[in-house]
Amino acid sequence: MKLLTLNLLSSNVRGVGARGFPLVQAADTLNLAVVPKEPTEGYEHDQTFLRKMHHVLLEVDVLEGTLQCPESGRLFPISRGIPNMLLNDKETET
Repeated sequence: MKLLTLNLLSSNVRGVGARGFPLVQAADTLNLAVVPKEPTEGYEHDQTFLRKMHHVLLEVDVLEGTLQCPESGRLFPISRGIPNMLLNDKETET
């Protein structure tokens, strides 16, 4: 799963609705220390920053880890790059 994919996923646990986005990502082996926490002034012209962001968002694969719903706390495992977003019967929306 590409890191950018995280921006497309949300929890569909019953009763969560729009509060299930964005999912909190915890990768087992992912180092984002090279990317600043917040953009700096003039980041859109900083080629080094833009290259790092491009690399992280479009080229980094998350192979193992979890995604967590911010509202319910439900964990969705990521295994071999595939997030398992399946719910049991009690968790599905009606």
